[in-house]
Amino acid sequence: MISFTEKDLDDLAMFAPAVSKAGTPKLIANNNGINMDRIIADAHRARSEQAHRMVADIVSSLKARIAEYRKTQTAIAQLQAMSDRELSDLRVTRSNIVHAVKGDKAAKTSKIKPVLAWIGRMGEKVAEWRMRREGYHQLMAMDARQLSDIGLTRGDIANVMSGKSALANDNVRAANTNKDVKAS
Repeated sequence: MISFTEKDLDDLAMFAPAVSKAGTPKLIANNNGINMDRIIADAHRARSEQAHRMVADIVSSLKARIAEYRKTQTAIAQLQAMSDRELSDLRVTRSNIVHAVKGDKAAKTSKIKPVLAWIGRMGEKVAEWRMRREGYHQLMAMDARQLSDIGLTRGDIANVMSGKSALANDNVRAANTNKDVKAS
């Protein structure tokens, strides 16, 4: 048994109200002894039951989807086995078999294509970012001589890797040839 303050008892009463010997809930929890083992065991049991229900729901949903998929595939196979004349009697073309079986479900799957395209673009951007990051680290690992050999300074690395071409030694201006100065 553990002793609790009145506030602790009120908090615990929200989860497991005190019960009198007659079995009716007490309005005021005035005893300082609460059987924590029972409360913890009840919480573990409730959590276990909830997890069991969740797994059972997932399994039953999966079974239903598999059964629906098999039924759809069987119908598609049966229609594909028919001749073109039999299909025309049903007003179905070979290219239309899947839509004829799935109906609006086939149209709904086309809404997924933009989402998949967006995910693909995001994947490409992440790959680009990783390549830039790897290049940045490789350039930062070089010493000043190696950087000057490829025409960079340490200050240029961030600009180059971000796509900006403002280099410190980009040689935008022509070199001074001293042609303006007269020889004396």
